[in-house]
Amino acid sequence: MKNLVYLLDAPGREFRAVEEEIGEPGPGEIRLRTLRTSVCQSDVVIWNQGLPRIRSWPAVILHEASCTVDAIGPGVSRFAVGDLVALGCDIPCGDRDCIYCGDKGTGDWTSCPNTQATGHEFPGFARRYAILPSWFVDLGPIVKFPAAIGPDLACHLEPLACNLEGMTRVNSCIENRVVVLIGSGSQGCYALQSAQAMGARKVILVNRGKSRLERALRDFGDTNTVGLAWDENIIERVREECSPFNEPHFVMVNASAEPAYRLATALMGYGTVLDAHAGVKGASGKPRIAHEIDLNTDIHYKLQCFQATHGSTMRGIGLAAGFIAEGRLPRLSRMTDASERFPHGRLLEAIKRASDPDSLKVIVEWD
Repeated sequence: MKNLVYLLDAPGREFRAVEEEIGEPGPGEIRLRTLRTSVCQSDVVIWNQGLPRIRSWPAVILHEASCTVDAIGPGVSRFAVGDLVALGCDIPCGDRDCIYCGDKGTGDWTSCPNTQATGHEFPGFARRYAILPSWFVDLGPIVKFPAAIGPDLACHLEPLACNLEGMTRVNSCIENRVVVLIGSGSQGCYALQSAQAMGARKVILVNRGKSRLERALRDFGDTNTVGLAWDENIIERVREECSPFNEPHFVMVNASAEPAYRLATALMGYGTVLDAHAGVKGASGKPRIAHEIDLNTDIHYKLQCFQATHGSTMRGIGLAAGFIAEGRLPRLSRMTDASERFPHGRLLEAIKRASDPDSLKVIVEWD
C-alpha cells in the first residue's frame, strides 16, 4: 500500500510530499495510521535552524502524535486493530540488553548514550502510516486510550508527560505551595493546569509577551492564578506575590532563553525547588550558562533543590495518561483554537503559526 510522507530536505525549506510503499507489520510489529500531530517548539526550531541530533536530511519530523492501530503483526497481543494510541517522544535505543532501555533496564532513556527520539533519530509522524519495530512495541512509550477520549486530547500525551516529569520529581513541591512558572507558552500552560489539578496554593505566571500571557490567564486562570508581565522589577513583584511566604516553593523554567534561567535562580529561597524544564539550544548546540552556588549555605542550610527535566520516561507518560483519561485537566482543549488547526497538506503554515507570539498548541489533522 502507499504511504504519504512529508520530507523536510533542510531547515527553512518547504515540506515535500512523497508516496512510498509500506508493507504489512512483521512479527511483534504494529502499523499505525496517524490521526493528529501537534507541533512542539522543537519542531519550530528544527524548521528554523535544525538540530545536531538530526544527522541526515531529508528528515521526517513531528513527534506529538495520536494514532489508530491499523494492523498488527504476528505475536502482538497488547494492541488490537482500531485502538486509539498516543506516543511519547523519547524512546528506547533498540538494544534489548541496554541497562537503561532494555527489557530489564531502568527506563531512564534520556540517560542512555544511544538515546533516540521520535522526529530526531527515529522518523517522526509527518506521515500517514508508520510501522513500529517490535522493541518499540514492547518497551516504548505507547499508551492506549478509550475511544471516547478522542485523538485531539490524546495527542497532548507527550508534552504533558514532559511537564509532569518536572513537577513530580520532588515529592510535595506543588500541593498547597506557591508555584512560579516562567513562560506562558504551551509548556507553561500545561504546567499551570497541572499545578491547579495538584492543588497548588497559588500560581504566578511570568511572561515577556503580552498576548500569550493574556491568553493563558483568560483560558486557564483561576482565583489562585496571578499573571505578571516581565519587567525590570519582576523579582520584587514575584516575591510580593509570594506573601505571606518570602519566596516561591517551586520555580519552573518554561522559556528557552538564558534570562529565564537568570530569573529562576534569583528567585531561589528557603526550600525552593527549581526545575530547569526548557533548555537553551540551537543549530550550533547548547550554550554554556554559568552560575555559582554555595553548596553549604544555599543547598544544605536553605534546603534548595536544583533539577532539570527534558523529555519523558514511562513514569511521566503514565502520569499524563491518567490526567487525560481521568479528565483532571478539563480545559485542555482550549490549548488549540480554530486558527491553530491545519490539514496535513499545510504543514509549513502549521509550523509558522506555532511560532507566533500568541500561539499555544497547533494541531495537524490527518483524517
